[in-house]
Amino acid sequence: MKRTIIFAACAIAASSLWARMPEASDVTITDITAARDGSNLNLAFNLDLSKMPKGINTETRLIPVVKAGNDSIRLESVTIAGRNRMIQAQRTGAVKSDATKYYRSGKVKDIPYSTTIEYQSWMDNANIDLVVENLGCCESRKTVADRPLARLNMGERPIDMTLEYVTPVEERVKMRNARGEAYIDFVVNTTNIRPDYRNNPRELDKIRATIDSVKSDPDTKITSLTISGYASPEGSYANNERLAKGRTQALADYVQKLYTFPKNIMKTFWVAEDWAGLRRFVENSEMVKKDAILAVIDSNLAPDTKDHKLASDFPVDYRFMLTNWYPALRHSDYTVEYEVRNYTDPAEIARVFKKNPSNLSLRELFIYAETLDPKSAEYADVFQTAAKMYPEDETANLNAANCAIMRGDYQEATAYLAKAGDTPQATYARGVLAAKTGDYAKATQLFNKAGEMGIDISDARRVLERATAPDVVIF
Repeated sequence: MKRTIIFAACAIAASSLWARMPEASDVTITDITAARDGSNLNLAFNLDLSKMPKGINTETRLIPVVKAGNDSIRLESVTIAGRNRMIQAQRTGAVKSDATKYYRSGKVKDIPYSTTIEYQSWMDNANIDLVVENLGCCESRKTVADRPLARLNMGERPIDMTLEYVTPVEERVKMRNARGEAYIDFVVNTTNIRPDYRNNPRELDKIRATIDSVKSDPDTKITSLTISGYASPEGSYANNERLAKGRTQALADYVQKLYTFPKNIMKTFWVAEDWAGLRRFVENSEMVKKDAILAVIDSNLAPDTKDHKLASDFPVDYRFMLTNWYPALRHSDYTVEYEVRNYTDPAEIARVFKKNPSNLSLRELFIYAETLDPKSAEYADVFQTAAKMYPEDETANLNAANCAIMRGDYQEATAYLAKAGDTPQATYARGVLAAKTGDYAKATQLFNKAGEMGIDISDARRVLERATAPDVVIF
């Protein structure tokens, strides 16, 4: 009978007590933040209890829960207890429990909450919910809310954007050249060539090797062969001019006899005294009197007067130059210009690329690249080769930059983009690079500019929005 009375009393008390218990709307959550720290997840927010009713027998437990699908983790709870409930919790030791933190009802309005848990992959896009439970008479519990607060946004956010490659303009006539420099030895004050004299066999072989490399290629046609001869500045200008002209013609005649080229192909030029070459030597030296010597070289003095002044004003330096630099100023430069036929078959282009890539145009290199896997080393090699062959071409640099961005080589991409011009595609590529390197403000600015120039930037905007979204999205 006594037991029945107790249960009845609890039931009556509970029925009246629930009406005074807090509702879900009485608890407000503000300032939610979430951040990854290595393998941990840090959560923090503020509990606003200003609307929660007071009561000596009330006890409300607030339980944050991280959940996604069938996975969930209940975090440390917060209990708001009336006076009697707090006394009871203190007597039973519940206040000292690690499972919850106790606060006296009516004594606090704001509770800062923070916790750290081990991060797990399923949490990438998990929800953060708040479960609100009221504890009634006889320890009966009633969940009055399971309210979603926010969603985590911790997953990978790859910056994957379509890169704008540009098809190069077709090169209708492909003109190429092969260059070299030879140092032919002549007997003092003579102009006739002796093929077996001193280093001449080696130097003449250099010229023949250059010509033969072009002449033996069935895809090429030599259109001109130019030989430019230079003499050093010592001695009289008149005699140096005679030597430079005569020795240049002698070398041209020698080559003509070897190959019997049509006369209109052979061209000759000569420079009586190579003052420009001497200036480069001096400029790149560490001579104490470098500036004074350069002033003489750059002066308007007649060549013979200039040479005499160097010899008289700087005798030690002049002897050094005569011994070390003047021999190199007596040289013959040669240029073989030739035309290369066009290629259209990707398989043939691939063969030429492996053997002699200089025969290919930018358009042909692009055709070959389109047959390759964009993730392959061969694909990158084609665009890098194109940029090396055409270092000042904006299209070559842009396409090479795109390829470097795709490979993740942002330093190389930056160097290429510096020479890619200001086309819409180059502007867009700079935006992609900025996004890849985390400069989203700059990326946005560049994408907007590219959009104004006619580029479709809708995909780039979507990627940026995803990349810049906060780590936690509040509901």
